[in-house]
Amino acid sequence: MTSLLLCFGCALASPALAADDGWYVVGFGGQASADVESQSTFDEATLAAFEQAGFAVVDASSSLDDSDTAFGATLGYQVNENFAAELSYVDLGSVDYNASGTVNGGLGDVPASVGISASAQGPVFSLLGILPIGERFSVYGRIGLASMDSEGSVSVTIDGETESLSDSTQRSNGLYGLGGEFSVNKRFGIRLELTRYADVGSDDITGETDVDLITLGLRVSFK
Repeated sequence: MTSLLLCFGCALASPALAADDGWYVVGFGGQASADVESQSTFDEATLAAFEQAGFAVVDASSSLDDSDTAFGATLGYQVNENFAAELSYVDLGSVDYNASGTVNGGLGDVPASVGISASAQGPVFSLLGILPIGERFSVYGRIGLASMDSEGSVSVTIDGETESLSDSTQRSNGLYGLGGEFSVNKRFGIRLELTRYADVGSDDITGETDVDLITLGLRVSFK
């Protein structure tokens, strides 16, 4: 009986590794991938634009980079083991399309290039539903709203002369995601998460697209 009581007392005295209720911060980084049109779609649009302007494309090459490094920081409050609220700032990086080659407007061949870029960043408010699994691991679902400042720009250079157009749009974007956290101890945890940001972009320049963000983060609790 004495040994049973000792074991029971030790179990009560052992601290749980799940995060306590209260404030915490998270720093995270990873990769954002935009669900943009294919590179051939950009090529066809660029070719059509030159033709409408009276230029024949003699030869050209292009590249499309639809993923970039992303990062952010979070201030969160854990209400209980199943619910938390977070306010974050997220930079989703940029999408870049570049083409260069030679065009002919009737006075001979001249060099030409096109650059298209889109980026997005801003504050995010989200709610987390958390499911603890054992002492050290938990999974969570995220739903929220982002206020993204999206910037888009297009520049065209023909025979050394450049014209450019840019636009900035601030709008609300819904988001949802799934993640998991491993509690190293009561203060520190490691997160892995996949989140989708819906309809990110600039209406007039680059259009809208969904962005998938996969991140690795470190949580630090204040308690």
